Amino acid sequence: MGEMKKNLFIKAALCMAAVSLLTACQSQKNSETVGTEVQAASKQDNQEESQTGESEESRGVFEAFTAQDLDGNQVDQSIFADADLTMINVWGTFCTPCLDEMPDLGELSEEYKDKGMQIIGICSDTVNADRKLDEAQVKKAKELAEQTGADYLHLAMSGDLVDTLLPQVMAVPMTIFVDSEGKQVGSAYMGARDKDGWTEIIEEMLASVQGEA
Repeated sequence: MGEMKKNLFIKAALCMAAVSLLTACQSQKNSETVGTEVQAASKQDNQEESQTGESEESRGVFEAFTAQDLDGNQVDQSIFADADLTMINVWGTFCTPCLDEMPDLGELSEEYKDKGMQIIGICSDTVNADRKLDEAQVKKAKELAEQTGADYLHLAMSGDLVDTLLPQVMAVPMTIFVDSEGKQVGSAYMGARDKDGWTEIIEEMLASVQGEA
């Protein structure tokens, strides 16, 4: 009975998280603030930007984890080793602001690949209530990445990330920067930005990590 209750709790938590992400994404599109810990500042019409506060829980998420990319290949924290800085963009197939910024992210990925920065996407809605991969959603995520020109590595949500990352995601898109060891650099960013906005942030983050090298 205890195990049954535990499974029911997990399913409920995942469903609540999915509803929360969908609601937050739609609220973001309507330029409403999301959550009490998010500081939002509008830069353009229909574009909301915010930066979350730092937390102990979120800062260790990517130092040790396992997941699969959208092609089914196993990955872990070693994917960060080849770049000084990795921009991790958490997105959802249901989220219009996420999809709107992905063409710009695709261009940035190409422009910075020889400058020590890479981009990795994590699709938030690729697991079902049983914490198993939803193959239909994985296929949809892969198709959307291709259609938007987001030609960089995308990961599906995994059990590790459900436990450690998902509780920290108040809305999508959410973006986190990590160094070559998977340690978070600065604070997480909530909301979509245009190419110029991300370029400014990337340059600042790169200068920070490369200056420490």
